[in-house]
Amino acid sequence: MSALTVRPLALIFDLDGTLADTIPQLTRAADACMQELGLPGPTVEQVRSYVGNGTMMMLARCILGRRDITKDEVDEALLERARQSYNRCYKAALFADFEIYPGVVECLELCKRLGIKTAVATNKPAMFAEPLLQFMGLYERFDFVLGGEVLPQRKPDPKVVEYVAAQLHCECARCVMIGDSENDILAGQRAGMSTVFFTFGYSHKSAAQLKPDYAFDSYAPFNELLSTLPAA
Repeated sequence: MSALTVRPLALIFDLDGTLADTIPQLTRAADACMQELGLPGPTVEQVRSYVGNGTMMMLARCILGRRDITKDEVDEALLERARQSYNRCYKAALFADFEIYPGVVECLELCKRLGIKTAVATNKPAMFAEPLLQFMGLYERFDFVLGGEVLPQRKPDPKVVEYVAAQLHCECARCVMIGDSENDILAGQRAGMSTVFFTFGYSHKSAAQLKPDYAFDSYAPFNELLSTLPAA
């Protein structure tokens, strides 16, 4: 895609690292989970480096204590025990330890005024994503929310964001994918969407490496861009 010349019909947002900083709550749950397994708990910075490829991969990284792994390095039964423990620990802690990024609410309010549809497409399981957004007071502001594990595919597979665009009844070319990771930007690019990369999130790659259409270090300039684009 290329720079926006007219107002998009829809914005599709990632969740963790894009709408809110959730690393503290992820760390708390992962630490409790590892303690139940008799393993060392991860630090905040470790969890920050482990997220982005789904819950099972994050747990596998916590178990092995490093990022550069494959899931088959972890015993399948142990990983399943970790998942059950994590599900219980995390579900009980969704109400706290998150911080919505400045400008998010203003962005969603602006979209409402301009008639731009909004959605969430996250690799976070739906059983966590939906209640978390409700605790944040954001759930009702979105036209559609897609959690991970609903579809067989995950970002960066473009089918994820293509599915969301279809639910919004919007052509991909008139949608913008917004995220903080390679998975988000690649999914949007492969679907033919314009892409916005937020540098304040959890990415392990830079904007220069990912080559999004836009890169911002806060919501303010993105909100300004949206407000100045003419309707098609």
